[in-house]
Amino acid sequence: MSIVTIKEKLSLITGVFGEGNITKDGMNVSVYCPSCMKSPKMAKKRKLSICLNTGMYHCWVCERVKGRNIAYLVKRLGHNQDRLDKFYRAFGSIDYKIDDEVKILELPTDFKLLCLAGGISARLARKYLFSRGLTEDDIIRYKIGLSKEFYNMVVFPSFDDELELNYFIARSFVEGSFRKYKNCDADRKDVIFNESTIDWSREVILVEGVFDAIKAGDNAVSMLGSWIDESYHLFKKIVSNRTPVVLALDPDAIGKARKIADKLTQYCVDVRISQHTQSDFGDMTKEKAKFYVNSAKRFDVASRMRYLICDIKSGSIY
Repeated sequence: MSIVTIKEKLSLITGVFGEGNITKDGMNVSVYCPSCMKSPKMAKKRKLSICLNTGMYHCWVCERVKGRNIAYLVKRLGHNQDRLDKFYRAFGSIDYKIDDEVKILELPTDFKLLCLAGGISARLARKYLFSRGLTEDDIIRYKIGLSKEFYNMVVFPSFDDELELNYFIARSFVEGSFRKYKNCDADRKDVIFNESTIDWSREVILVEGVFDAIKAGDNAVSMLGSWIDESYHLFKKIVSNRTPVVLALDPDAIGKARKIADKLTQYCVDVRISQHTQSDFGDMTKEKAKFYVNSAKRFDVASRMRYLICDIKSGSIY
C-alpha cells in the first residue's frame, strides 16, 4: 500500500472541514469544529486541531470533539464510503478504536426532577437539602433530581454552554452512608460544572464542591476537586476571557489556592482569595459565604512573594 503524504492528508482534511491554519512545522492544521459551528459566537473560530501525522484531533474551544483518529469524526459526519476509505488509507482503520472515542454522557433513564417527585425518597431528599441550607428555588435552579440507580442519593446534573449534559454527581442524603458521593464516568479536566449558568464577563467564584457553589452565589463554579491548572478546560476558559476570580477553596486547601492564584496571575488574571478559616462554604449560610466573597483579599505581587517565601524548603525556592 502506497504511503499517503502529509500534503495528501491535508487535502483530505480541507476537503471535509474547509481551509485551515497550518502550523509552522506543517504537521498540524486548525479547522472549523462541526460542534462549535452550531453556536454563532464560536462558529468563526478555527480551533479544531488535527495532527496530520497521527490523525489525533482536539477542539480547544468546546473540548467535546476529540479523539485518536480523524476518520472517526468524518464517519460521524455522514460522509460516503469512498471518502471514508481515503481517510482509512491515510490514518488507519477505526474499527478497533471506536471504543476509545468520545462517549455520550446520559442521565439515568429514570432520572426525575426532585421538584416534580413525590414519595418517601423525595421527602427525605428535600429534608436533607433544606438541612444543608438549600431552598426550593435552589432545587429548581440546579435541576436536582432522583434516580433508582443512585439509591438514597440526590443527583446534581451539569450542562455546558450549549445546554448539553457534561457531568453529573450524586450525593447520599442518608447520614452514615458508606459512600457519600458518586461521580459519573467523565474526565473533570474537560468539564466546567454548570457552564451554562456562568457569566464570564463577571467575577467568577471558584469552589471545590457543588454545595459550596450553591452557597457562594449565582456565578460560582465547582471545580469538582481542589485543583486546576493549564490542562483544565475551566482554567483555559478563565484565561481566554480574562475573567476575574475569587478562590474560595476549603480551609485545608489554602496552599493549593495560593498555587492556583500564582498560575492564574501569570496569565494576567485578577485573583482574590477568601480568608475563611473555620468551615467550608458548603457548611455556611449564604449570607456568611457572601461576606467572605466580598471581603476576599487580592493576590498581588506582595502576596506572591510571601507565598514563595513561605514555600521555601531547605533554604531555597528552587
